[in-house]
Amino acid sequence: MSNLSDRQKHQLQFLDDIYEISCMYSTKTYIWGGLVMDIMEGIFLREHHDIDGFILNLMDVKERMDEQFILKGYFTEFIKGIDMYKIHYQGFHAAFNRLEIEKDTAMWRHIGDKGTLYFPVGWLKDNPVNFCDSPVFISGPEFEYAIKEKVSLLSPEWQIRDTDKQALEYYRDVIKKRNITPESILIHVWSDNPYWREKGYKEY
Repeated sequence: MSNLSDRQKHQLQFLDDIYEISCMYSTKTYIWGGLVMDIMEGIFLREHHDIDGFILNLMDVKERMDEQFILKGYFTEFIKGIDMYKIHYQGFHAAFNRLEIEKDTAMWRHIGDKGTLYFPVGWLKDNPVNFCDSPVFISGPEFEYAIKEKVSLLSPEWQIRDTDKQALEYYRDVIKKRNITPESILIHVWSDNPYWREKGYKEY
């Protein structure tokens, strides 16, 4: 732990607080995005600028979680329209969207009611991963592979970055080693994005 940067130590504190406060209100916060690869490998692979996640039944627990984050010294904000909840502390931040579950389907409201990604709830594991002594729920390799292989599920304007390319290769390797075919993942994920339809993208 002593070889961690100040930013990484802050991130671990964020993860601890997120997990603790989520448990207080019987919900789960799943981390997705760039940090997931690090968590799966058990070490920080690079510096990260923020944390992305989605909170189960966010709208039901947001106000109570808000109180606890503020007690811990965080500045919080809620962005209406896309239903994004953000927490800030000492120049670092984390952002969360809504997650809802209906039977076997998980629904990530990544643009609030204007954009939803649907995927199997089984991709979300029941138990947290231990990351540098911090318990963390993560989106999982199937989810991360899907949104990187088909970025249009989220946005037709997404600009592919070098980190996205590296992550895609990583998750391709992970699912291959687990004997999971790309087709068996992609057939079970779809999206509905009124936000992009309203902007004239016919594919939505």
